[in-house]
Amino acid sequence: MDKFGPKALVTPGLVLVILSLVLFSQLTASTSVDYIVALHVMMLIGISMVMLPAQTTGLNQLSKQLYPYGTAIMNTLQQVSGEIGTALFISIMSSGKESYVKGVNESNTALAQVNGLISGLQQAFFIAAIVGVIVLILSFFLKRTQAPENSSAGVSIK
Repeated sequence: MDKFGPKALVTPGLVLVILSLVLFSQLTASTSVDYIVALHVMMLIGISMVMLPAQTTGLNQLSKQLYPYGTAIMNTLQQVSGEIGTALFISIMSSGKESYVKGVNESNTALAQVNGLISGLQQAFFIAAIVGVIVLILSFFLKRTQAPENSSAGVSIK
């Protein structure tokens, strides 16, 4: 990252994440566990390629004395965003399942419930892929940053 900048890792990482999300959105009841695990590994590799450079680039906007505060804010935002994202995509999944089950004649059967869950999962992963594409477009505007040389950078902490 120091040699090529954050885009060299963020962009391919986001492509991996988006690809895995699109493939996750195509899951069926007969999809093998090995395939799901492989997709999950691919997604996690992509996420790790995105997170480190993005966080480093964000922290480089601060002077070194402000790093602890920046790190605390970033960790808090990461946790809060993760919880909001989880709630949002679980809601999408649940709504997709309910929509599927309402459209089936025998909605109380186990097959209808499983297919409803799969339909909800497909919708949630597809919407996540769309969000990923938006983030990918934004990643093209990511710029290499250097930490300010002065220790205060115009901000005083007491």
